[in-house]
Amino acid sequence: MNHFKILCLLWLLLFTAGVANAQLIYTTLDVQYDSAWVCNNLKLIPVRFKDTGMAQLPQAERNIISFEEALREGKITVKEMATTGGADVGMLTIKNHSKKDILIESGEMVAGGKQDRVFASTTLIPPDEKEVFLPVFCVEKGRWDTRIRSFRYAGPANNALKRQVNIARKQNKVWKEIDRQLGESDKVNKTNAYLEIYRDTIIRDSACIAYFNSRMSASDSLFAGFVAITGDKIINCELFGSTAMFMAAYPTLLKSYLRSVNNHAGNPTIANATVKNFLDKFLQTATQQAKYLQDHGALYLFDKKVIHLVAYTD
Repeated sequence: MNHFKILCLLWLLLFTAGVANAQLIYTTLDVQYDSAWVCNNLKLIPVRFKDTGMAQLPQAERNIISFEEALREGKITVKEMATTGGADVGMLTIKNHSKKDILIESGEMVAGGKQDRVFASTTLIPPDEKEVFLPVFCVEKGRWDTRIRSFRYAGPANNALKRQVNIARKQNKVWKEIDRQLGESDKVNKTNAYLEIYRDTIIRDSACIAYFNSRMSASDSLFAGFVAITGDKIINCELFGSTAMFMAAYPTLLKSYLRSVNNHAGNPTIANATVKNFLDKFLQTATQQAKYLQDHGALYLFDKKVIHLVAYTD
């Protein structure tokens, strides 16, 4: 059995053991339909914890930083996983050199190494931890370098690719989605590099990033996540197990939503009642949530506590 399959089995065991501890349901959350943030054709509906006690996850409130910040400041090392047969395409080796917890989200990408990768799960890397091995998918199937190249942060995947990462969890599904997006964007390239799609999007997204950041800076401290909408479609709902984790994830989450917007979709038109019908499918009880997310999302755990929920429509 390869390393990726072993990691997936371990994740499933943790998922089963931790369902009873799920906190991300209506009893702890408030969906603020009437306080939505809108920029162009992206609408974000805030989801907040009802009180400060629910917003705090004791084992995860110790100075959490994002993976992007950690990699930029040299606080984390990302390397190819060495095996007797060479590097393992489905695994990367991670080492936290800081005194803080580092949040790595499913869908975050790194460029370089022997080929570009996307992380297959969300986890916290505790400070001064031994090297850990995290499952990844390749997002550049036409390159496998023999020489060693350092990894750099490459931002998040968009919703369509993240859906394959979070639900299908198969390399061939990830490649198929990348091929589709490269073809639609006329960005087909020699190594089938997914990151080519986003080389010219920074300026386009900057105005909305500034707007959403201004709304965030004027908000309270009880955020859990968002429901995101573009045109007549719900992008997804992403929630985090504490406000500290959400704040660490927020910049990446926002970039992913902006990368998921269909520029021809028009203004967001989904009614609040439709959004509520979607949320009702997984926010009423922990048991209902686990059942829905088996086929429509993912629930990631750390120390038997839910740290990240991703849910998609049917």
